[in-house]
Amino acid sequence: MRKKTTAVLFAAAVLLTGCSGAGDDDGARASAAPDSSIAPKSSSLTADLALPVESYVFSESDMGLLTHAMNDLARDCMKAKGFDYRPDETDTPDIGVVDRRYGIANSYTAATYGYHFPTPRTGRANVQALGEAGRIALSGKPRADGRLDPDGGCVGEAKRRLAGDKGTFGPDEIARRINMDSYVRSEKDPRVLAAFRGWSSCMAARGYRYGSPMDAIDDPRFGKPTTESTEISTARADVECKKKTGLVRTWFDVESAMQQSEIDKNAESLARIKRHKEDQLKRAAAEIGESR
Repeated sequence: MRKKTTAVLFAAAVLLTGCSGAGDDDGARASAAPDSSIAPKSSSLTADLALPVESYVFSESDMGLLTHAMNDLARDCMKAKGFDYRPDETDTPDIGVVDRRYGIANSYTAATYGYHFPTPRTGRANVQALGEAGRIALSGKPRADGRLDPDGGCVGEAKRRLAGDKGTFGPDEIARRINMDSYVRSEKDPRVLAAFRGWSSCMAARGYRYGSPMDAIDDPRFGKPTTESTEISTARADVECKKKTGLVRTWFDVESAMQQSEIDKNAESLARIKRHKEDQLKRAAAEIGESR
């Protein structure tokens, strides 16, 4: 998975796999979401942008709330079965769907971290220490391929409680598809490609040669564990050129139109999806004692 993928798409994987252990192959840079609590919105080019699909998908903080409630319910279920299960504990930043969707767009983050993601505090779940009986109690019997069943055991029970009667836990497939497809399609739109060329020329004038913002993010030189000065200067120029050329706004407008067209085609289904999303978040908040 490329590092340019949105935070929401990362978070969706957490909910679909049931319980998490070690990170994915891209490491902490890709799996950790940017901590916007230390990146002022005033320095972000996406501060005032909201995509049409945001009413139907889950933000990173929404995902964090659902995951927190799911973990609490699973822990209590495991305790009732005689197991000491301690879920992952990860700080979830309050970021939206558009944050980092179009590459780095926050001048503060660029100057401080380059293209790296600030890593939130995290604690590992003790899944392996549970033994085979405990893992089956947590996630049911393994599938034929050896993976844990995301809908089995205490995790499955927790998901069903949060989803409600006959509901599906987490994001709905239609909303997720609109969210993902519009991004992929918008990358190929002539208006966005023209904006890429303008951004590329701006970067070249500053001594950086990339065909698109994604090429800059995926520069192998920036794959080291720590951020170096070259990465900082590149990321700062990246944001400056996005601002100068209006790339983010162009890309956002193109993608918004694509999303709205699909939303209009699926209005009845999406109205139901929005209600179900809100219901899940209310149940999750109630489980962990928060008001919503």
